Amino acid sequence: MKKIADNLYQFSMYIPPMDFTIHQYLLATDPAILFAAGTAQQAAAVLPEIREILGERPLKYVFVSHMETDEAGGVFVIRKAYPDVQVICGNLAARELPGWGYEGATVAKAGGETLQDGQLDLVFFDYPAEVHDQNGILALERNSGILYSADLFLRFGNGVGQTIKASWPDEVNAIDKQRIPVKAQREKVQAALRAVSPKLVAVGHGFCLDCE
Repeated sequence: MKKIADNLYQFSMYIPPMDFTIHQYLLATDPAILFAAGTAQQAAAVLPEIREILGERPLKYVFVSHMETDEAGGVFVIRKAYPDVQVICGNLAARELPGWGYEGATVAKAGGETLQDGQLDLVFFDYPAEVHDQNGILALERNSGILYSADLFLRFGNGVGQTIKASWPDEVNAIDKQRIPVKAQREKVQAALRAVSPKLVAVGHGFCLDCE
């Protein structure tokens, strides 16, 4: 566990043979939100640390960007620990999760929609995520300026607790067809992201981006 910004805790797993890092993030605001459920094994591993950080406060939300094991696989484990947790996700994931056997609450969101709750002020962006350009979402917490970007700004390397300086316009301009293959979808995402100015990009894989 690494504290990488105010109220933001990073939980990471580095895989040396792949030179690849997988992250989850707890934003310990009131209410608290976990960005990426992780796999079932990852969720079980981080739950004691989440409890230590939150104490008696509940984990109200889990954000699932898209239906991939490292994003959504741990929702069952988390719900067992926090039965009232709500999964914030895109419309596709909201339909797919019950098919996985998930019986908890979901909050379906699409690009341009928002969610305000206590210290949280979230705005969402459509994200045609891997593996099948499915309808995923990204989330910017506007009070803190933290953008959870899932796989969009993936970098290889050991990114545990590591943040690199970055130009936000350059990062958005560099989104290529390997990240979003369909040009029209790619340009739509880029246009939406150019309209915001995150302070920190909490990436799903690799090195967080300090854009201040």
